[in-house]
Amino acid sequence: MFKFLKGLAKGGEPSSLVISLDELPAWIAGEEGKVREELAGLVATHRPRVIEAVNTTKEVLARFDRAGMEEVSHQKLAGVTEKSLPLFLKAMGTSLSRDLPGDPEGFYSATAEILKGCLSAFRGQGRYLSSRFPVEMKTLRIGVDTIGREANAMTPVFAGTRKRLRAIGEVRAALGDYTDAKNRAAQGEEEVRALGNEVVASREALESVRREIDVLGKGEECRAVREELARIRRLEEELAGVERLSHATAATAIHLLKKGEKVASRKRDRDAARSLREATGLLEGELPFPEERVPLILTPGLAALTALAASGDVAPKNREETELLEEPGRIVEQVTGFSLRFRELSAGIASGRDSLSSRPALARSRDLGKQAGDLENRIIRAGERTEQVKAGAGELTGRMQASLAEIREKVGLLSGRPVTITGVEPAGP
Repeated sequence: MFKFLKGLAKGGEPSSLVISLDELPAWIAGEEGKVREELAGLVATHRPRVIEAVNTTKEVLARFDRAGMEEVSHQKLAGVTEKSLPLFLKAMGTSLSRDLPGDPEGFYSATAEILKGCLSAFRGQGRYLSSRFPVEMKTLRIGVDTIGREANAMTPVFAGTRKRLRAIGEVRAALGDYTDAKNRAAQGEEEVRALGNEVVASREALESVRREIDVLGKGEECRAVREELARIRRLEEELAGVERLSHATAATAIHLLKKGEKVASRKRDRDAARSLREATGLLEGELPFPEERVPLILTPGLAALTALAASGDVAPKNREETELLEEPGRIVEQVTGFSLRFRELSAGIASGRDSLSSRPALARSRDLGKQAGDLENRIIRAGERTEQVKAGAGELTGRMQASLAEIREKVGLLSGRPVTITGVEPAGP
């Protein structure tokens, strides 16, 4: 800032710092090197005085005359001194025994810790010793004060260099963010190109598959397959109709049979109740029924039902129930017929499907249909992924611009002049 103001005073502006992104790592390392050199020179100036003060203070501690405590006239003071001196000597010795590393940061931190420990010892047990050991305590105070002066002399420089090192670290982090965003943007561009090639290739393959499907569909074998499929669908529709008619026919009988079972149970006619229950269970089942068991199960149940109707215990409510009670053998024939037709239709459907499965045209048609579906899905997924990458490109561009702005700001503050960054490439696919 001072250089900048001097430039204004001279009627001009400070020259701009023009630096490329490729040159920034070396510039950062150089700035850090300058700071380290400055700290090394600072410590080299203060280290001898700190070490001398520490050594002198240690010598004074070693010469402390503990025997002198016996000459204290005031017994209470002697007691305090006797307790305080060992604690004071221990605290001071612990603090002064701390190593003073060779690196500037370590040396400054260790000096500050030694000073902190010594001052704490003086404020603690040391305050009881000044009257008993005035000369020694004064000498110790001089040594500690010397350490304090040296530490205080280094403090502003270390505070400034630490701030500068943080700023240099922020430049390095911003450059890392920029480089990361740039690399991601480049990867995104490459992915978009690859996805575009994939879409083109998939569309070409899809067109080829569709042409083959069209040619296959016009062939004689495929027409035969379609006819067979149509025949199978008709059989399936008829089968469903048989099932519906069977359920509808059985519904009337099931209603009367259950009603008859309740009546037989109230009358404690166990045989009739069992026959009615078994007949109901048969009709509530699914087709096909075992034809040979239909008359064996339905006939006794219907006989029990007609007997209850004849006695007036079961009365029909509509025409269908009346007809059932008048001709119970008819439903036996109908159920047997439904079951037989169900078997015939099921066999026809199974045979048709077996026939189709052996036709190469159908297998090829299904395979081509699956290929077409897979290609369509691949095209859709590639399009969706392309949109995602393009959307993310905007965020990456913003990150790059923000990082560059921070680099310009921090480098400008560190160099004290305007900054121009070269070698910047646009981001985004």
